[in-house]
Amino acid sequence: MKKDKKEKFRNKLFKLHEQNVTWLTELEFVQVEHIFLENLLSTHFLDLSSEKLIEPTKKLIQKLNDVEKMDNELEDAIQTHNKHVATLLESLQLDGKKDVVNEHQSIKNDFETFHLKFRFVKKKIYNMIKEIMKEHKQKLLISNR
Repeated sequence: MKKDKKEKFRNKLFKLHEQNVTWLTELEFVQVEHIFLENLLSTHFLDLSSEKLIEPTKKLIQKLNDVEKMDNELEDAIQTHNKHVATLLESLQLDGKKDVVNEHQSIKNDFETFHLKFRFVKKKIYNMIKEIMKEHKQKLLISNR
């Protein structure tokens, strides 16, 4: 392989690695957010257990668990992919380049899907808790009259 071509190949692999690291960092942050959302739901457990909210709450908790599972699977896939990138960086063989680039694109698509689903679930939880807090505030205002 020519020196210029090797350098371009190496740079491409470094960019893939950097994106992998960025994804892993974002997934780590999402895990912290996930814990926060679970705590938020537990804090409002009694209100969420009301007849009116019990079913939507169960569905939301299931979606939150599904997203957590996706997070774990995605993290494993990214770590495996990063090992493939590292192997190619060490060998600088073009043989596996196409496979690694396809694998990267697949993970990128999965990550974007995951991110959208997580944001959707997070927004639903926030909206539900926001409504509960509004009701509490209204009750408090009425009782203080």
